[in-house]
Amino acid sequence: MRIRRVTRLIAALAILASSLIGAVRADDDAPDRLDIVRQKGSLEFIVYRDYPPYSYEKKGAFTGVDVDMGKALAAAVGVNATFRTFIPGDDLDDDLRNNLWRGTIVGGSVGDVMLHVGADPQYVARQSQVSIFGIYYREAVALSFDTKKFKSYSTIGDLKGKRVGVEIGSISDQYLTNFESGVLNASVTRYTTLDACVQAYTEGKLDAVVAPKGELQGLMFAHGAKANLATPQPIQFQGIFRSAWELGIAVKKDSPKLSAALADAMSKLIESGELKAIYARYGIDYVTPGLR
Repeated sequence: MRIRRVTRLIAALAILASSLIGAVRADDDAPDRLDIVRQKGSLEFIVYRDYPPYSYEKKGAFTGVDVDMGKALAAAVGVNATFRTFIPGDDLDDDLRNNLWRGTIVGGSVGDVMLHVGADPQYVARQSQVSIFGIYYREAVALSFDTKKFKSYSTIGDLKGKRVGVEIGSISDQYLTNFESGVLNASVTRYTTLDACVQAYTEGKLDAVVAPKGELQGLMFAHGAKANLATPQPIQFQGIFRSAWELGIAVKKDSPKLSAALADAMSKLIESGELKAIYARYGIDYVTPGLR
């Protein structure tokens, strides 16, 4: 069973890139990874496997928001983009260690950059091996409901008695099944992937879906959602459950030149509107970091 990383990519405020790229490298004589990248002529991005609409295969080609974003960032640095996919480990620490700074215990190599990294301020601050910066998007858990099945929504309690789809193990699953001592348990239908969940929703087998807004929007777009399926709107969780977070870039901490180049490139993508256009290509409304 694969648990979506969204349960771990939780944040509250964007982090300034400049505060993260000034860290002193352990070995001042070691080449910055930017020099290595330019020498080999390519920047390798680490992205999640089978994660539509962000990184996935379609008709034999690798595509998605994160793929297009990686290509744009690499072009800004002056090199080509290559991609390596991976299946999430037990937590984000595992993913950063295995893919950016140490490699797997069986001797796997590391890549240059990870995208779609949760940027919780406390988590970012305690990192000793990686820099997380270039905050570029704010994600939030959202609800879409079938207006033919129920005409309005005001609180989580309105989902009682409805067929609500979630991805198994996701933060949406955890919250809804714990809501008011399990009052919604009978309403929740779990799917192994959100893609399968949204497909069932667009086929009329569910009354609503709760999931990260960007992912939900993109999948509804891909599955050809009808007009009766409401545009996903963020919902607010209560208690210990966080329902919104920022996403950023991660690189090994001993490469401040690479961090600076990518932070500058991301800023330009945002300011020019190119990043917004990339999200729109997959049916997703771009949300500025920090926007509540």
